[in-house]
Parts: sequence; structure tokens; C-alpha cells
Amino acid sequence: MKRLALLLATVALVCGLWPAFGRAQQAIDIRSQEARNDFPSGIVFTLDFDSRAPVKEVRFRYAIAPDGSRAYGVPDCTGTTNVQCTFNLKNTSGNFLIPGVEITYYWEITDQAGGATQTEPGRTMYEDTRFQWKSLSDDGLTVWYYAGSEGDVRDLLSVGRDTLTRMGSLLGTVVDHPVKVFLYDNAEDMQPVLLSGQSPQNGTVTLGEVVVSDTAVVARDSAASDILRHELSHIVMHSAVSGPFANLPAWLEEGVAVYGQSKPLPDMVSALDAAIKSNRPFTIRSLSSATVGASGSSVGLFYGQSYSVVRFLIDTYGEDKFRELLAAFRDGSRTDDALMKAYGFDQDGLENAWRQSVGLPERVITGGQGETPQPPPQLTPYGAEGQGASAAQDGGGVPIVALVALGVLTVVVAGGFAGAAVIVLRRR
Repeated sequence: MKRLALLLATVALVCGLWPAFGRAQQAIDIRSQEARNDFPSGIVFTLDFDSRAPVKEVRFRYAIAPDGSRAYGVPDCTGTTNVQCTFNLKNTSGNFLIPGVEITYYWEITDQAGGATQTEPGRTMYEDTRFQWKSLSDDGLTVWYYAGSEGDVRDLLSVGRDTLTRMGSLLGTVVDHPVKVFLYDNAEDMQPVLLSGQSPQNGTVTLGEVVVSDTAVVARDSAASDILRHELSHIVMHSAVSGPFANLPAWLEEGVAVYGQSKPLPDMVSALDAAIKSNRPFTIRSLSSATVGASGSSVGLFYGQSYSVVRFLIDTYGEDKFRELLAAFRDGSRTDDALMKAYGFDQDGLENAWRQSVGLPERVITGGQGETPQPPPQLTPYGAEGQGASAAQDGGGVPIVALVALGVLTVVVAGGFAGAAVIVLRRR
């Protein structure tokens, strides 16, 4: 039977009986198709072909790896039978292209005679064409760089590889896909590739960012090793809690990322110490949104307290229980339910347990889940008197399955980077 089917198929092809696709292939002659990097604006795709019948429609279909879904666009075309088409895949906040991202694509052509064809699939990479990039790799992690010594980059590669292994063990996952880090020599060079902003605002300078599940960008200006640890911890977290329903509270995601550093940064420690001394930390419920850390007076406390809460859970109840918490989120549990499944208390119970651990009295819970979060405490940022104050900006929440938490590491410029304090980072 298999031989008969093969024979019939061959006869059909020879006799011209193969359906529309075979006829369309003869009716449309593809002369060229190209993809051209137009950094930082995007990628320009072009198609040049001849058609025996006037063309009715041309569509450009593409997918942006690793997190983007399939999409299509309508190109600009000229001609009816001798046709030239251009599609500009623009780099925008809604369709963000990070250096190193791969785009797969093909063109779909329909003529007025009813014929239809698709071009052979193409693949291209969006590149920062300003620099001559080199790379070093180790077990699935690749660091791309254009400046600095190979020895320094190897040290960072080792830090990154250790972070993926160490945080993978903690979070109960293995990052089984390649991970890329684009290492920029300074924050100014990195600005055109950032989703968080193309230019410094209010004196802040971004030093690191993650917007997709396999790529981080890092500047070497300050604390590069801990910037890298923090950003890669976000990538590990995405691997651990990926799923169609997972949506983490900000304190958990950012607390884990700070936990991934060698230690919290001084801004975080000093802000948390001040809040504990004045009995003015955030409520756990208010920490669920990163917007509480949107101002310079609260950002250090947001990250410092988020780290402290995560460390409390791990140190007090162990890593196994912490992985149970992540599993509950991965299965779609809301925050209170996930905490109850893993620990037997909700967010209010966690808050009072954590408060007791840092020497604070229990807070009387009056409104339950519907209470209004207390306003952010007004604290003086670390280094506000010329020592290098820190600031970061924040946006609304995005489920972790849709996009890796956007990590932005910034410093406030105070007479250059020398002595500037660093604060990590925001979730979008």
C-alpha cells in the first residue's frame, strides 16, 4: 500500500495534478528575499518576485524567539506581476527587539487567479551593529562583548555559570536552553537597547536589564558581577515558574533576584534598617506590586525588604518548602493560596512572622485581604547628601509567563560613577 501511494503521488505530480501549491510554485518566481539590520530601529525585510497573474495579497509572517507568538504584517508592495515588497519590523515597546533575538519568517503570496505560495522559511538575528562582537561560552551560557580583556570576561562568565547552577538548585529547576549576555562597556553604549528608556531620566543610568527569557544586557560600569547575578536569577526564576497561569508577587520575584547576588547592596540594607528602627516597613500586601518602589525614597526599602522576606522563608522553613511555594504559583495559585499550601499562613500571617523575626511587634490586621496598603514610608535615600543616591523607576505588573520580569539596574549620577550607590531593579 505504501508503494502504491507513493506511485500515485508521483504520477499526480508529473501530470500536474498536485493541488494549488505545485501550480503556484510554477506561477511565482522568487528572485530574492533579504533581511537587513536597521539598528536601533528594527529589521527591514525585502522580497522581489515575478507572478504570471496579478498579485492579490502579500503577507509577511514571523515569530520572535523565544517568547513571542506567531504574527503577521502587511508589507508595502509595488507592481502587479513584477513585485517588490518591503516590511519594516519596527523595534517598539510593544514589539521589543533585544540584540541577539532570532526572528523566523516567510512570505505568503496570493494571486488573483487563486494561486498561493509560501517562500522558504528564513531566519535572521537582530544585532547591535555599532560594535565588533566577540563571545565566550561555557555550558550553554554565552557572553558577548566588544571591549575589556578576555580574562575579565571569563571571570564574568564563571560568575554567570555559577549563578545559573546555584539558583537552579535553590529554585528546583534547570535552565535547559542557551542563555545570552550582552556585555556593554558602559551604560551610555547600552542605552539604545533598553526597553526601560533610551536616555537617562532624572539623573538615573541603567546598568542592566532582562526582558526575554534567554537574554540579559549588562553594563560594566559598576558592580558588574552582582548586576549579572541579579539578572540571571530572573532568568532562572522564569524557568522555575513558567506556565500559563503563573503570576508572582513582586516581593517574591525581586527578593529572589537579590538573594541571587553575593549580598544585598548598601542602599537596600540601610533603607531596611531605617524602616525597622522606625517600625515603618511596607506591608507584605503592598510589596506585591513593584510600584511601591517607584520613588527614590522607597526603592531601596522595596528591594531590601523583599530580600529579607525571601531569606526569612528560606532560612526558617527550608529550601524544600520554598520550592513548594514556587510549585503552587506555577500551578496557578494566587498569593494567599500559595502561601497556605506551602506554609499554612497567608500574606498577613507571613508579615507578622517576618516582623517577629526582625524584632518588630505584630501588626494588627483590620481589613483582611481588602485592606488598603499603608502608604510608603518617607525615607531619605542612602547617599542623598552627596554619597551617591540611588533611584529606579517602575511600571505595571506583567505575568511571568508573558514576559520575564523586566530587570533594570540604575545608579544616580553624582559627579560620575565613582562612589555611586547602586540599586536593583524594577519589574514590569
